[in-house]
Amino acid sequence: MSVPVSQMWTVASYVMKNKLAGRKRYPLVLMLEPLFRCNLACAGCGKIQYPAHILKKNMTLEEAFRAVDECGAPMVTIPGGEPLMHPQIKELVEGLVARRKYIYLCTNALLLREKIDQFKPSKYLTFSVHMDGEREHHDFSVCREGGYDIALQGVREAIERGFRVTTNTTLFDGGCRQRAPILRRNDGRRRGGHDALPRLFL
Repeated sequence: MSVPVSQMWTVASYVMKNKLAGRKRYPLVLMLEPLFRCNLACAGCGKIQYPAHILKKNMTLEEAFRAVDECGAPMVTIPGGEPLMHPQIKELVEGLVARRKYIYLCTNALLLREKIDQFKPSKYLTFSVHMDGEREHHDFSVCREGGYDIALQGVREAIERGFRVTTNTTLFDGGCRQRAPILRRNDGRRRGGHDALPRLFL
């Protein structure tokens, strides 16, 4: 699914405002990382290798909102770690929606069905689900058997409840053929989309 018209208009207006003000550089997206902790141990990820005292830390709501307000960008991505593990993720998303920020909550979706009652469908909120290909390839990439099926259940649940959902895929060398089936599956679903990160690991 394409980007919502309201989001395109907000971003275009923001860009025009900065150009008219003579600014050559300004942020479009804030990457807000509220924690490093995760419920997966993917082979290609180094964040889980941080010391325990770092992994236990959570960004406070005050710190998060201060960063958002200072940045001023119209879009906020929330990666991790796994953001759904943050104890105040509900309040964080609500605060961003109240600020009319377009949010991409990046998740592996293992907790999505469990946590989805904490959120309300909104044009400002998108769940961006990490899917690395078809079942076998995905489970190998995230080092967890059954991860693909759990994530897919979360995606379906979110779509049925009216949330906007996209998938986020890292294309590994030799895995490009895996992309087409995912695109076909998502194109047939309401509020679905696909974002591919063309990072090739040779």
